[in-house]
Amino acid sequence: MISVDSNSNLTAAADIGGTQIRAALVTHKGEILSENRDATMPERGIEDATSRLSELLYEVTSDADAVTGLAVSTAGPIDPATGTYDHPPNLTGWHGKSMKPELERLTSLPVAIGHDATLAALAETKFGPFKNAHSLVYVTISTGIGGGIIANGEMVTGSTGQAGELGHITVRTDPEALACGVGCHGCFEGNASGPNIGRMARAAASSDPSGASILIGLAGGDVASIDARLTFEAAEKGDDVAERVVKQVIENVGRGIASILAVLDPHGLVVGGGVVHSLANRWDELIEAIKTYGLPRYESRGVPVSITELGDDVSLLGASVLSFSRFGNS
Repeated sequence: MISVDSNSNLTAAADIGGTQIRAALVTHKGEILSENRDATMPERGIEDATSRLSELLYEVTSDADAVTGLAVSTAGPIDPATGTYDHPPNLTGWHGKSMKPELERLTSLPVAIGHDATLAALAETKFGPFKNAHSLVYVTISTGIGGGIIANGEMVTGSTGQAGELGHITVRTDPEALACGVGCHGCFEGNASGPNIGRMARAAASSDPSGASILIGLAGGDVASIDARLTFEAAEKGDDVAERVVKQVIENVGRGIASILAVLDPHGLVVGGGVVHSLANRWDELIEAIKTYGLPRYESRGVPVSITELGDDVSLLGASVLSFSRFGNS
């Protein structure tokens, strides 16, 4: 049993992804005092994951007199009110199930649950470059593309808890536009996520192998082995095909972010994920693309977009913020 004190400046927090589960003890100021992790192994079932997460939580809170509660950041889709999953693509077999009741029983803690991208946005309003912003958007561009929205200081979750599917806004309508895994043709995720950058590069290299000699060489001569990482690397080395693909990705990301800014008009938009970090050395080009496809106001007042400074801890920190706001007195 983990002791609960709503006046504590400590909270338990957890983050569940498709590959790993993390548990941490976090202070009110966002300091992670202790942390432990395990492989998610979703195929073993949500019950098994819940049991292992509770063990991690006991380990990280062992030196704490008490915590305010527990908040869990998780990949979704999920209903944050009940913690019930709705066909989560990276948590196979968890549809229609929730770990919230069992987690409360095993830990004796009050439990709050939120979507990882929404909680990332919440963390950015507390600890990021747009600290104290009442309107903020977080966009992750990695294996997939998703987002979290804070409006008027509140998390925007939608009628079913699935608001923030920013990866499915349309960024391309031409015949070469790709579809995402759920079939949205021309969407942001289909044309700028890591796996689809690899698809674009493989198709381009197959069509123009002479212009992709560096890229194909990095792949060991096997076009089928080309992925996003190799594409960015080849572009830096001067590969013509890779450079064309990267420029198309910059345009696609610029279109997507410009659309999000136009609809939500946030104080700031924070981006994270592997693709973003691969584009960091071409940040000026990305900002110009956002200006090109954005509203005129961003030409004069600047583009309020930055790369997250919170790294891989962003959703875990967001969970801590949720716990303090839900269960704490301070």
